[in-house]
Parts: sequence; structure tokens; C-alpha cells
Amino acid sequence: MSVDAPLGRFAPVRAAWARIDTVLKRQVVFGVLYAVSLALVPLAGVPVASGWFIVAGALVELLVLAAAAFAPWHRWPPAAQDVLPIVSALAIVLLERGTSFTAIYFTSLVLLPVVSLAWNGGWRGIVLATITASAVVAAPRLWHGHVVDQQSSIVRAVLIPLISLALASFVAAAAQSQRSRNARLQELTGQLRTSRDLMAGLVDAATEQAIVATDVQGRIEVFNQGAERLTGWAAGEAVGHSILELRLPTELDVAAAEAGLRPMPDEDPASVRLQGLLGAAMDGGVQVRDWTLLRRGESAGTVRVTVTRRLPQPSVRHTGYLFVSTDITEQLEAERAKDQFLGYVSHELRTPISSLLGYLELLGLDDGNLTDEQRDYLAVVERNARRLLRLVEDLLLTAQVDAGRFTVAPEPTDLRTITAGALRTAAPQARAAGVDLVDGTEAEVPLDGDATRLGQMVDNLVSNALKFTPRGGTVTVRAAPGTDEDGGPAAVLTVQDTGVGIPGDEVRRLTDRFFRASTATERRIPGVGLGLSISKAIIDAHGGTLTIASVVGEGTTFTVRLPGSA
Repeated sequence: MSVDAPLGRFAPVRAAWARIDTVLKRQVVFGVLYAVSLALVPLAGVPVASGWFIVAGALVELLVLAAAAFAPWHRWPPAAQDVLPIVSALAIVLLERGTSFTAIYFTSLVLLPVVSLAWNGGWRGIVLATITASAVVAAPRLWHGHVVDQQSSIVRAVLIPLISLALASFVAAAAQSQRSRNARLQELTGQLRTSRDLMAGLVDAATEQAIVATDVQGRIEVFNQGAERLTGWAAGEAVGHSILELRLPTELDVAAAEAGLRPMPDEDPASVRLQGLLGAAMDGGVQVRDWTLLRRGESAGTVRVTVTRRLPQPSVRHTGYLFVSTDITEQLEAERAKDQFLGYVSHELRTPISSLLGYLELLGLDDGNLTDEQRDYLAVVERNARRLLRLVEDLLLTAQVDAGRFTVAPEPTDLRTITAGALRTAAPQARAAGVDLVDGTEAEVPLDGDATRLGQMVDNLVSNALKFTPRGGTVTVRAAPGTDEDGGPAAVLTVQDTGVGIPGDEVRRLTDRFFRASTATERRIPGVGLGLSISKAIIDAHGGTLTIASVVGEGTTFTVRLPGSA
């Protein structure tokens, strides 16, 4: 049973008390105790000196309560409220005056006006509270010229003002602390409200993404405009329903089966399907998966859904899940169109180019019947045909990387042998460009790798360095054993040139497909921007890393670090 259950019967009283204005609340407590004091006069047989003073005191306190209840205190400064406890102190004095000197113990009632003054007035309240208490204590001497209990009177005259001062100081400090907390709470509440409104605005403004929030059981609680546009359901139709209604049951069953989840004989299949939909999000991770897009229950494309846990609230450990969905139908169609185009390129361009190169080789066999001018023409044709074939192969390799079909076949090999072959291939290009091509490799560098793909990677890096190095410059290629970040064996390849360099803000984009540095476009250096992206894909497939350091006007260094052989 809840701790608050026994107090449930007092709920109406608490609700009524909460509706009472603060000014009246401070006076109601004193009014009740004052009424109790009035009742004690006849019940306890307290001697009455003058009934009119007692009646006057009661009327004064009724006047105070009426003023507290009906006066427009919100229009007046807070200091105006000090009048009420001071007048209540006057009611205490009148009560004392109406009773005999033996009833001066009603003076203790003054502690309530002291609290009220201190709570409302700070230092001003402390001073007023102390003065008011002192006045109430001293008032009986005005009509009692001789005090029988002199010692008791002196003690009261000293202790009650001191107690009032101490109590007022404590209450004033507590009030100030409470006001500070209230101000901070209001500030935080305002910030929270602003953040909530901002977040709600952002969620509603995200019309291209469907944002759906659910509770732990998968019941929809938030359904933004993007979700309405994507699914065709209005928020009012979706909220309260299961998130599973937005997915195909067959796909949910497949996802659950892939995760090794199967319903028990007495288990609801919906529970297993929800686990399959949530995936890693159930453990606090991120689940990303493509699903059939359903628009009002009908298939309408493909949607990519990212699932995460919602941020927990202070009193709740787990509040549910957040689903962010994006329509990727057009993206997938574009990728399919690209694959079809590349397939067309492969069939319609690579085959004719290969045939052309074959016939060029046949012409070369009849070299004795060709003039020097004809041989030059054939060399130009062959060079451009091979260049075009290389471009087609780069496009096809890029498509394989994008489709996730790019693989390597590692086997024991030597990086020194691979770099030596690349240098022999690049030597004619270096001589034609007037660039000194230096082999800095001194010993074998064993590793497990795909020699053909690694050779393609080195060819790309060396060719790129030669293109960016002006006549008279140097390109140095060096392979050497090294270590990886964990201290394990590695094969390290560096290709360093003394070329034009690359601006620092462009270095990180060099491996992006079709990106060309400004230093290349300004100098009209030929290329399409695929070589480095292909090299990066080859390095990644081998589990290696590529770092690039460049200074404009001084040159560029490419460092490849591949897992080596022990």
C-alpha cells in the first residue's frame, strides 16, 4: 500500500488549502490559534478583567482575516502585508488586557506574527518582528503598575524578544533560500519549457524524416508530420497503436529469425516481432535496417529505419524507443540505374577497347611496313585506348566497392617486389615529365596481401605523385617494415613528392570519388579523381590505413600502413 493511502481521505482538505491565497494562509493559522485562546478563557477559568477588550481583540483579528482574504494585495508592494501581523499583535495585546495579569502567557502567540513578518520582509521583517514582540511583552506594564512575579516578568521581557529575534533571523534566512530555489526552479522550468517547445517544433518541422516515439511496449506516443507524410496515417490515427502495424509481419518474422528469436508455444508472436524490430536498441545500441515502406497498409517503396532508446527521465529508467525513418526508394532506384549504366559501360566500352588494342598489336607485328609518322600515330592511339580502358576499369572497380562486392585474395607476398614493378611501369612517365623517380626500398617487406590489388594501389599513388610534381622534382617510393598502432608487425609504404602540394582544408577530401584538388584544376593536371578513392578502398580491404601530409609549394607524402607478416 502507498504511504499516501491513509491520507487519501484528506485530499479535499489539501486541495482546498492549496487554493487559498498565500497572504490569507499566513493569517489563517494565527486566526485558528487565536480562536483557541479565546475558547480557553471560559474553559480554563481564566479571570476576565474586561470583556470588552476581549471582544475588541476578536473583532480586530476578524478584520485582519477579512483584509487578508479580500484586499488586492497583488496591486500593492510586499511591504504592505506587514500591516497584518502587526495588527494581529495588537489583538494579542487586547486579549491580555481583557484578562488578568496571570493570563499574560498569551504573549507566546506573538511568535506567529514574528514568523510572518520575518518570512515576508527579510531584514526589515527581522527588525519589525523584534520590535513587535518587545511591544507585546512590555504592554501589560501599561495597565499593571505592580507586577507580583517580578522575576518572571524580567525573564519574559528578555527571553521573548531574544527568541523572537533568533526565530525571525532563522525564518528570514529560510525564506530567502526558498525564494532563491523558487527563482531557480522557475528559471529551469522556463528553460525546460523552451527546450520542449523547441524540440517539439524541430520534430514537427522534420517533414522529410518520420519520427515516431513509443513506450517500452511499442505503443506509439509521438507521430510527427514526416511520419504522417510517409505512412499516410494521421497522428490521431496512429497514436496509441503498436509500431508493429507500420511493418509487414513477414519482414518482422524474418528479422526475428535472423536474431535467433522464436516465440514459445504460449508466447505472443507480437512480442518476438517487436524484439526483432528493436534489435540492438533493446540493449542501448543503435539498430539500422531497411524495411518495406507501407503507406496506409500498401507497399510504396523502401524505408531505412534507425532505432534507439529514448532518453530516460529522472524517475524512469527506460521510457521507450525512438524510430527515425527515411524514404530511400529513389536512392535505391538511382543505385540500380547506376549499376545498369556501369554494366552497359562494361559491355559496350571495355569489349570494343580490348578489341582495338588487339588490332593495334597486330599492326605492330608488321612494323617494317610502317613509316615513322604512322608508328607515332599508332602510339597515340594505343596510349589513349589504354587510358580509356584504365578509366573504364576504375569505374567498374568503384561500382564493386559501392556494392560491397570488392574483395581481395591475400597470400604471402613482398611489398618490395610490388613497388619495384610499379616503378618500372612508371619509369617512362617519369622520364617524359622530367621527374627523378627514386627507389628507397632497401630490404624485403613481407606481408599477406593481394599482390595484384596492391600493385594497382602503388601504381595509383606513384602516378598521382608524378602528375603533381613539376619538371626537375623528385618522387621517392620507400617500403620498409614497421609497427602498427598496437605494436604489431606492419608493412609501411611511403610515396613522397616535391610537387605543388595540396591545401590543408582539401587533404581530407582527396580520397573522395571524383574530387580533384584546386592545385590540380588550376594547373589543368589531367585526371577524373578516382585513383585515390580506389587506392583507399584497396587499403581498407587489407585492414590498413592511409595518411596524407601535404604543404602547398613543398610537396605531399602518402603513408600506407598494412598488416605485416611476423
